[in-house]
Amino acid sequence: MNFMWDIALRAYEQGIGEDELFFAQAEEYSPFFEQSFPCINEKKVSAGVIELNLLYRFADIFQELLAPESLGLEEGEYARFCRYFIDAVLHTILYTDLRHGLTKRDIYIHKILEELRDRTFWRGTAADFGMIENSKQGRFAALVLSQMETGSSLQIFRKGVLILYPDAMLYQIKKEPKKLLLYIRYPRTEEREHQLQFVWDMFLPVGFELRVFWQYHFGIIGAEGTMKLDEMALY
Repeated sequence: MNFMWDIALRAYEQGIGEDELFFAQAEEYSPFFEQSFPCINEKKVSAGVIELNLLYRFADIFQELLAPESLGLEEGEYARFCRYFIDAVLHTILYTDLRHGLTKRDIYIHKILEELRDRTFWRGTAADFGMIENSKQGRFAALVLSQMETGSSLQIFRKGVLILYPDAMLYQIKKEPKKLLLYIRYPRTEEREHQLQFVWDMFLPVGFELRVFWQYHFGIIGAEGTMKLDEMALY
């Protein structure tokens, strides 16, 4: 975690918004890094002042501001203004930093994610989507775009389930292919139910039926691991 954009993304993963970060020139810093954390390998971000070495990438922009004597000003004349001005400029640069190299598809995904969060894209499932971790919401937005491009399919539904629960098992009944059985090894909770409900409503193709087994797998004759007493669900 060295660059400003990296710090902002890490903060976002921790639930800290960009508006909670105040960027400032560090009093002590290394010429080889943009960040100025006490620990070079810092992996967490705290809301508040984020000290940076502005000369690492932005010397052309800030070198005169950081040397008031070059502008013929006394330090007290501009110190407070300069501090907030630098923060404002860095937030503007951050906006460009975070969007550098975005493809047309990335822009669509960001827009879908924004609309899922503010409830303009299918209001009925917004509460369920809000219970999904921020780090996974972007992946679901990408999956929604894929579904819009190719149409709903069992494959897309399976991908959605695996985003939530990578070790989940989805079975399709051979004699009745539109009936599905889903095993999730975690105990059933209200939050997990809401998360799964989003995937169910958003991605399960019309006409398919789904039955979910939480924590305990249903018994399968011949599969010893599923035939343990007190660890088997009835089907």
